[in-house]
Amino acid sequence: MAPREHAHPALCDVELVTVLSALAEPTRLRIVRMLAAMEGERAWKDIDLPIAQSTLSHHLKILRNAGLVQNRSEGTRCYISLRDDELESRFPGLLESVLSCRDGLVPEGTRDA
Repeated sequence: MAPREHAHPALCDVELVTVLSALAEPTRLRIVRMLAAMEGERAWKDIDLPIAQSTLSHHLKILRNAGLVQNRSEGTRCYISLRDDELESRFPGLLESVLSCRDGLVPEGTRDA
């Protein structure tokens, strides 16, 4: 049986609003943070979140369609990696800015008076 192919959008076709929308959901942001904290790829089974496998699959599909992650199948295993170099080329500084923000904190000087 041939490995399952995953469709990955070309980042030149991905709009900023699509990326930001994918990152706006806390579980997906957490997944991206996990992937950013490590080098290379990670097996789906190693993504340790208290959610059902079907829910994880849903979130990973949204991240893939937004151009944030790349999937690769090998036998019965599926691996995922962050497309950080490609994202940096398409949206310079975006991923670093999003990942450096802490949950619930507003950067100093940006609150309404």
